[in-house]
Amino acid sequence: MYKRVIILGGGGSGKSTLANRIGKFTGYPVYHLDNLLLNSDWSIKNKNEWEEISNQFLSKDIGVVDGNYSNSMPNRINWADLIIYIDIPTWIQVYRITKRHIRNKFGLDKRYGFPEGSKVLLSIKFILWTYNWNVNHKNKLLSVLESVKDKKVLIIKEPRKLDLEKLLK
Repeated sequence: MYKRVIILGGGGSGKSTLANRIGKFTGYPVYHLDNLLLNSDWSIKNKNEWEEISNQFLSKDIGVVDGNYSNSMPNRINWADLIIYIDIPTWIQVYRITKRHIRNKFGLDKRYGFPEGSKVLLSIKFILWTYNWNVNHKNKLLSVLESVKDKKVLIIKEPRKLDLEKLLK
């Protein structure tokens, strides 16, 4: 059974939702990198803070970590025994981040994985980053994942249909 899971994918791909599903199913702690590595004003914590925080959860024998953050990815890949990449079309990602923003703005959903004390932001910059993620980051990430030989790597298109019972038991 897999005990150390990382989940990767673009904004709005469903990383946090899948991480929470796996955490609930297994009882493993869930670590949302946005929540851990960003300040409440959405600025990135300094490198020393990142390393200290990363070392804390990577010292655990079990857990689910969601988020990309390329500067800490090698350590997470070394730690993980299961790597899941959610590969969905750009239009779905943009739709989901827009829907998430609207639902949060009207109090219809609580967004997990956000930095403590932050407000949900939907900026042009974030929309463009999400829109361009598959072009700018996907192939680099897939190259990294292709080089991983000693771990289970899953590339999935529909995270909601992932059979956790079959995968994790």
